[in-house]
Amino acid sequence: MDPKLNLFPLYCLPPLNFLKAFANADKAQLALGEKFEKQTNRNRFAIAGPNGRQLLSLPLVHTSSHAAMCDVQLDYAQPWNIKHWRSIETAYNKAPFFEFYSHYFERLFSQHYFLLAEWNLEAMKCVTKSLKLSVELGLSTEKCQTLNCQFATSHSPYNQVFIEKNGFIENLSILDLIFNEGPMAKDYL
Repeated sequence: MDPKLNLFPLYCLPPLNFLKAFANADKAQLALGEKFEKQTNRNRFAIAGPNGRQLLSLPLVHTSSHAAMCDVQLDYAQPWNIKHWRSIETAYNKAPFFEFYSHYFERLFSQHYFLLAEWNLEAMKCVTKSLKLSVELGLSTEKCQTLNCQFATSHSPYNQVFIEKNGFIENLSILDLIFNEGPMAKDYL
């Protein structure tokens, strides 16, 4: 029997609904050849900040509306990577497992990557390593279209740093689950 192969978009620090499907795949290919879609999780992710859901976007060099994911460049005209890491620290420095897992991701924000796909791929490696996922990962450079990844968004609540203030916020970046649940994050998925 052939293992099930799934083609996934190359999201940056993906939300839980994506990771649930990704973690349960036997083989996963990340689509580098697909058309880049603006205002998606390909260059943005959400965290639970002190004032609720906070959306962080990776700025891009202006690209053609027909650019492939593998051609989109990051824009470092402003120090977004430093600001994003500070936002993550502010949101999660009191999370039970931030100290144990932050080193996986801090390096991601301290290095400069030329292409969005490079950054996203490195982010996925950090996620799979920290979660100890055993998904066989591959890359697809063919022009393709992935599923829109509108997976179920209903999740069982888990502890979040600002849950008393904001209530449980669903479908945040995987960072939220990792920093709050630590080694139990994989079981949650």
